[in-house]
Amino acid sequence: MASARDFDDFINSLKTKMFQLVELFCENLPKKSEEEVCSDLIVMESVCSADMADAVDAQVNNSESCPLLRETQQELRRRVCEPSGSYSLPGPNQPFDSSTSRNWCDWILELFEEFLQRLQQFRKALDWLKQIAAACLQGLCRAAEAIWTVLKGFCSSLEQLFKSLIQV
Repeated sequence: MASARDFDDFINSLKTKMFQLVELFCENLPKKSEEEVCSDLIVMESVCSADMADAVDAQVNNSESCPLLRETQQELRRRVCEPSGSYSLPGPNQPFDSSTSRNWCDWILELFEEFLQRLQQFRKALDWLKQIAAACLQGLCRAAEAIWTVLKGFCSSLEQLFKSLIQV
């Protein structure tokens, strides 16, 4: 079982990977075609999503709470890693030159904003996971209460039995 420190190390490693991905994306950026930029961004989104899903898996699998069922883990990964589609290329009437208000940097910024919005699906997946976990815990609490009720009844019956045996 991993400790909180191990998980913190995993999260710090995830942050480092994400920054490295951004650096890799930005490397030679001005020399890339629009298609290459969009393609690289799709790869970066895919890798980020998979790394974030791995972080959740690591925490869930190493936590003291009940682990998720395999189906739930697969559904979480599907929700997080599902391809979001392609990024929009600049239109033919949106050239990149100094005479227009829209330039290459503006387009890259727009792509990153779209990228960050797509990563919001991870937040939605975590909200879904919280609902699943809450339902699981609620079910476990009901089961524990039912078992406790049966156990109390059993102990009460034993108490009555022993009282009757002592009186005889």
